[in-house]
Amino acid sequence: MAAHVLLFTPFASRQRPSDALRTCFLQRFPKIPEEPDMSNPLHRFHIPGVSRIPRRARYLAMLAQVAIALTLLAACTPPQPLPPTGKGPSPEATTTGTVTSQPSATATSSASPTSSPTATAQATATTPASSGTLPPGSALPSEATCAARVQRSAWEPRPDNTAANNRVPTAAQIAGIGPWGPATGFDPKADSLRKQMTGNFTGTTDEILQWVACKWGIDPNIVRAEAVVESYWHQSQLGDWTSDKSYCPPGTWNGSGCYQSYGILQIKWYYFQEAWPMSRDDTAFNAEYVYGVLRACYEGWETYLSSGTPLPGYPRYHAGDIWGCIGRWYSGWWYTQGAVDYINKVKAALAQQTWRTPGF
Repeated sequence: MAAHVLLFTPFASRQRPSDALRTCFLQRFPKIPEEPDMSNPLHRFHIPGVSRIPRRARYLAMLAQVAIALTLLAACTPPQPLPPTGKGPSPEATTTGTVTSQPSATATSSASPTSSPTATAQATATTPASSGTLPPGSALPSEATCAARVQRSAWEPRPDNTAANNRVPTAAQIAGIGPWGPATGFDPKADSLRKQMTGNFTGTTDEILQWVACKWGIDPNIVRAEAVVESYWHQSQLGDWTSDKSYCPPGTWNGSGCYQSYGILQIKWYYFQEAWPMSRDDTAFNAEYVYGVLRACYEGWETYLSSGTPLPGYPRYHAGDIWGCIGRWYSGWWYTQGAVDYINKVKAALAQQTWRTPGF
């Protein structure tokens, strides 16, 4: 009976095998009747004269039939595409350019993820938590270098992102992003990062996240994991409903309220007004902007964080703490309780590699 369950498990979630698969299977294994009597255990393996075979030999024959059937089933089943394995392009240091970052003011908060379509496939590889993050002061790869390092794949678990994945900001929109300096809580050195921001990349959702991770020198799986927590990889994600019109982006007030946060990494308009509407409309810009801010934090250039008091047992703000900067994206401060809770969510998604699980 256990063998029977194993044999027919591949079809458990379907009403009936496809005609092509059924035909292939029957052509390769003609001894199986077209419509076996599944109430008779012997018919499941169709062994002629089986009633005259001793019990031990009968079991051995049944096991042999199962092995043959599973082999033929595998031969008749077309392979499924897999998402990219590994971490994506390694953000190795190059001789090109200096670090770049994004403006930041205070907190942006995460929203509950929307439901997502089933991915075409899953994989199971795991990756160390931050093996690809370049230390502060590293020279970062150029955009062109990172585009060449992206592991291209047809895998797209979020086809609803297609339009946003293929939109990039205009030159005028990029020019409208103001300087980063003391007025916005940054060391003036952070403006070198702001000047490198373009949002100039198109591809699948995972390819965009790879490109962003490479450009800012962050482990790609950290970027993937935070995008899981913020939006489940949906650029259309809306978050932080408010009934206060003063917190609403232009054109979003519906008479009773609006959403404040937008996109794959949930940029809150009130604190990052210069990023609108690209934060809503362009996937690459949304992710690049957020990790530009986090790179500035990681470099030690978000000077306002030095005035914050972390929870007992946590260090004060300093360069080189990527997890502290991840928590800052949620809470706006350094190792507050909200930041620590958020960090733990991202770490959990990273450990599980949620983007590679069934149904993602």
